Amino acid sequence: MNGNFSGTTWGLPDIDRRLLKLQFSYLLITLGGRCNQLAVAWWALQVTGSATYFANMIACSIAAEVLAKPLLGWLGDKYNKILIIKLTSWISLLTALLMAVLSATEAFNPWAVGVLMMLSSAIVGVRDPLQASIIPLFADDDKVSLAFRTKSVMSSLSILLGPILASGLIYGFGITFALATDFFAILIAGALIATIPGHIGAVDPCEKTPRASGFSMIYSGFKVVYGVKVEFYLATISMLINFALFPFFTILIPLYVKDVIQYPVTYIGLLDSCFGLGILAGSYRIIGWLSTRLPRDMCVSAGFALLGSNLVVVGTVSSSFFIPVAFFGGGVGLMLINIPTSAVRLLATPKLHRNRVFAIVSFLSAAASPLGSFAMPSLIIYLGVELTITLLGALVLLLSLLVFLVPDFTTFMRLRDTQLKDAYLVKYPKAFTQCVPRRIATKSLRKTSETVNKSES
Repeated sequence: MNGNFSGTTWGLPDIDRRLLKLQFSYLLITLGGRCNQLAVAWWALQVTGSATYFANMIACSIAAEVLAKPLLGWLGDKYNKILIIKLTSWISLLTALLMAVLSATEAFNPWAVGVLMMLSSAIVGVRDPLQASIIPLFADDDKVSLAFRTKSVMSSLSILLGPILASGLIYGFGITFALATDFFAILIAGALIATIPGHIGAVDPCEKTPRASGFSMIYSGFKVVYGVKVEFYLATISMLINFALFPFFTILIPLYVKDVIQYPVTYIGLLDSCFGLGILAGSYRIIGWLSTRLPRDMCVSAGFALLGSNLVVVGTVSSSFFIPVAFFGGGVGLMLINIPTSAVRLLATPKLHRNRVFAIVSFLSAAASPLGSFAMPSLIIYLGVELTITLLGALVLLLSLLVFLVPDFTTFMRLRDTQLKDAYLVKYPKAFTQCVPRRIATKSLRKTSETVNKSES
């Protein structure tokens, strides 16, 4: 069985099986979460009959997830990552059990359901950055990109299978059965995670930030992201992209399918599936093939161009064939952006800051999504659905060129994985002032500065 995604054969990737076990457990948790989300939505709408009432509950749960990332991301840098993952799994199991019990007893209480939704979302906000920051615990530097690709494969499978599984369970067996499925999926995932030795995630005492409070670690995380200009500007660009993409999927596509091309609602499911297939193909095969032929910065720019083209095609071409193809290309483009930038971020960030940097970059990238949703009604009224989609696509296409203006973007993206260790500390030492112990900083500066300077020249 071949262990390389980029070859001509297919098989399991050549990375630590314990990491694959963790990533598979995340897939189970995500699939269960899809069942939970759709089941609770259906349940709430059945009981309350108010879409506005439910929308407020959803807004609160999303806010809990978004805020948990920057406010709790420091936990993964200060404490044992594996133990945190185990703890969050058991908390998720408890919330799933309580939700299933409420449904089985037909005791819908909006406050109880809302609190459980917010707690589950906050756990997701804690767990998501850990999925990336644990990779170096199991993978050498030259395997990090491959590990991110397997992570993306699992994510794409959840996008493809989640809605089908959730809707099928609710339609065939009912809300309580779907919630019970969530419980058992988390139970199986928790059992898999429990087999991972806890000592793997322990922080080296000599590297641990001494007596740092949670507030000071939150502040230092934002300070680092702002000081590492390549990450700050990339997060800003991602913010602008999500300003376009979030309302595109949640608001514009349903309106486009219903009012513009007047297709049945199942066509939305087809488009989502094509996007998920693009993510799967992009993470499993295409990025591996391109990485041997194009530098990372060109892959990222191509990813932006594919995402922008997805929107432009939808806005300008009313074809039942070309639109799904465009969505497939958009899914590929998303992986061309996420996998290279995530690998560089993980390797170039000092160990003590990885989880916070991932959490804060994710927070900043999503910060404009609500603004995009608020702006869409006015844009639709004045411009129409098709022209709004086209202009948003043009914005994303423009960003595919502006990304090359990001300071040091090309420098870092063209370093090999084995050359990236603590490279941000070398290039932006002021960002890590009083954040990294002097002994570690001196060692990393001496080891990495020659490599970065050579790349710049």
